[in-house]
Amino acid sequence: MIETKNDNRLFKPASEDDIANRPRVIGIDSKKLFYDLNGGQKGEFYKYLEGFKGDPRIAWYPSAGVDFRAMLYLSPEYARINPPSEPEPLPPNIFLFTDYFPWSSSTFLDSRVIHSDDRTKITVNKLEELPRVDLALDNEIVDFPEGSHATNRAVFIEVEVSSDVLGKHSYPVVYVFAENESFCAKKLIPLEAKISHVIHVRYGGGCGGGGKSTGIWILNVLQRLGCEAFITDGHYGMQSGDEAALRLYPELAGTPPILKKIRFLPGSGWSGHGEVTWNILSKQVTKGADSSAISAEGTKKPRPRSPNFPQPGVNPKPKVLLLGI
Repeated sequence: MIETKNDNRLFKPASEDDIANRPRVIGIDSKKLFYDLNGGQKGEFYKYLEGFKGDPRIAWYPSAGVDFRAMLYLSPEYARINPPSEPEPLPPNIFLFTDYFPWSSSTFLDSRVIHSDDRTKITVNKLEELPRVDLALDNEIVDFPEGSHATNRAVFIEVEVSSDVLGKHSYPVVYVFAENESFCAKKLIPLEAKISHVIHVRYGGGCGGGGKSTGIWILNVLQRLGCEAFITDGHYGMQSGDEAALRLYPELAGTPPILKKIRFLPGSGWSGHGEVTWNILSKQVTKGADSSAISAEGTKKPRPRSPNFPQPGVNPKPKVLLLGI
């Protein structure tokens, strides 16, 4: 396990005495999902859950790959530099990444440094392996249903992000190396997870993923997950993997919400795959809409600033992974 002291953390694990004296209440808030993923372990993730007062706000990034930009773009500092057109939901407290990672070898998580250049550095300060999830890989959805030795493993990591624009902060991340569709249908929905932010950026390729789905089905579950903010590059289109997901997992059926755009970022600043927009969910619900129906409104803000990162359109995610834990 990687351990290092860090006084700039946005969260601090509880002490053993704190945990012993606090009544454990699960199954009534967002922690229910995380206790399930933690199993019976008593490590760093357990300490984080027991030490966090209230309901953690979760940002879910399906097909995340090795893209940690979301931690900068969903930070309060970025919101101050690039304010939305109207008030937006509070930022997340913890990130949940999913990606089934079919590749056989990589340097990802082999060392502390995930990314480093003259403006931005991303470092893993702590790492704990969690129990396996053993979810299905469906050959109608993913390109490599055999997966890899990393597939269906899970980790809890503390990630420190240092940016010359946004400063230095640490974020807790749960990374589940599993198929997005099966994870949503068999974990998020039955465990009644509340996900405040959902990130749909370069789904199925580039920054992460690889498969036959655009992730259009995610629109169906936003309201059921209690989503407040949907960040997307807008690439939808019913592909064979999406059709298979809806057939194999009826839990993913539903009605897409009406979305209102409150911020945008040129694709060159994040995905290299089209403009990325921040959207809040309208209280009004579309009637009779299918999964391709997405409505957005709002006016464009001045061109936003973006922290420096290599562009995924030029340097796509390496097609390899060796989970070095």
